[in-house]
Amino acid sequence: MIFISFAALSASGDLFAQDNDDDGKLSLTVDAASGFVWRGLSNNSTPVIQPAITFTQGKFSIGTWASTPFVPGDYQEIDIFASYQITPALSIAISDYYDCGWNWDNDRYFNYKKEETMHSFDLQLIYNGDENFPLKATLSTIIGGSDLKTKDGKRKQNFSTYFELGYASTTRSGLDWEIFAGAVPMESEFYDIDGAAVVNIGLGVSKNFEITPTYSLPLSLKFSVNPAHRAAFLVASIALF
Repeated sequence: MIFISFAALSASGDLFAQDNDDDGKLSLTVDAASGFVWRGLSNNSTPVIQPAITFTQGKFSIGTWASTPFVPGDYQEIDIFASYQITPALSIAISDYYDCGWNWDNDRYFNYKKEETMHSFDLQLIYNGDENFPLKATLSTIIGGSDLKTKDGKRKQNFSTYFELGYASTTRSGLDWEIFAGAVPMESEFYDIDGAAVVNIGLGVSKNFEITPTYSLPLSLKFSVNPAHRAAFLVASIALF
């Protein structure tokens, strides 16, 4: 199966930010995109709104993010996350993914019971290189929640793991680009694979187009494929703020 999703429009911006060395920084952003593709999985092929709130103080950040479709009944998600900057290039983070699915009324946010919860807890180690060595790496393991496997007739935690490498640079014309590849080393219902597999390979490009002396319109395109699912995705986005 080849699936192609073309994102017609994405709006992203810092609508409000309070920056103070003592009080920290509060940022609000809102993205609008035509689809939602994550680690080689297509959650939405229809437009979505993706708001976020992030508070940062020193090396610590905490926030929440959501994806809500324009089309009623499509996939929804709301997450809570926290991160700590260990070094300028290395950070650790944990995310609580709440997959509202396709029917919000039947899901209960505060249900954390095994085999019933829609939450998944993702522990991540993230490396972002500098200009001299722009290599990126992410190691992610689902440490709790709905990521389960059947063993000895019982449903147990699977600890699905995802690893991604990326390399980013900028051309002389101001075009930012990145190549990336991600893999899962084990059988995982969470990533819908039967064994170790490459699930996410792609190229992303972005460029800022100056509209006025004080306002630029960033345009980005990301093409990716999931070899394990024999699927392909094309996403375009425009940041309006």
